[in-house]
Amino acid sequence: MPSVTRIHSSDAEVYIDTNRLNAVQSFSYENSKSFSEIRKLGSYEIENRILNADQPINSTVNFLVTDYILENTANRLDLLSLQTYTLKLVETAGTTTLSNSYLNNYNLNFSVGELAQGSYGFISDSISTSSDVFSATSNDFNVFRPQDMTVTTTLDEGINSSDYAIQNCSISIPIERTATIRAGSRSPKRRYPVLPAQGTVSFSVIKRNVETVDLSNLILKKGKLQFDISNTILGSESTYGTLNIDVYQCSLISINNGNTLDGNATLDFNYTFPISNSAVDYFFSS
Repeated sequence: MPSVTRIHSSDAEVYIDTNRLNAVQSFSYENSKSFSEIRKLGSYEIENRILNADQPINSTVNFLVTDYILENTANRLDLLSLQTYTLKLVETAGTTTLSNSYLNNYNLNFSVGELAQGSYGFISDSISTSSDVFSATSNDFNVFRPQDMTVTTTLDEGINSSDYAIQNCSISIPIERTATIRAGSRSPKRRYPVLPAQGTVSFSVIKRNVETVDLSNLILKKGKLQFDISNTILGSESTYGTLNIDVYQCSLISINNGNTLDGNATLDFNYTFPISNSAVDYFFSS
């Protein structure tokens, strides 16, 4: 049976603005210098390295999906928003603050019998530290472990899963951003999303019959994918039994057939969809 290796919020806490994230598994950031190299004419050696105006800081927050994902506003973000956030890692060593942070990645991953996981990626303008006194807080929540998953679609291409056993599904939303810098400034004024932006959805099912799916349409069809993921509660009883995820305007782009020795034969379905603030909708139901 899967288990939580460690919930870091027991001795360290992660905040997005004033919202404390539940069930954080890891928080990491990379602060690398962005620079240009200068050589003299006719020389093979690098004479100097000069810092560029934009010095972004990339961070990643990995968390477990819990039944408080909707109660905490930090767990639901506008994908293409120009809104900036303040990330804080509060721990016994002090507080690390990443300011002017933009969302640039969002992922959800579900596998039958495994703890459901998600991740945020941010790109920030600046970093600072302080020696604030750490005072741990706590609250109760249930981690989410799927015991059954189904998928339905409005597409003629692909399949509904009523006759197939889904093993896993993942939703990936990368958001590339371009910094806009005013003349004479060393920090960006805004980080605009590069459009069009495309997300991906994939899921794997155990193969039962030889299936042929027509992929010959000149224009790729679009439709909605709806995932209904039943929950096995680990902890106290919850009023939430099923996580529902709707992904809109999906187009089937590939199907992979997998056969391995002593393993299950599987079919992997891969979709793409345009990223927008309303591209993905998720909610809990009893």
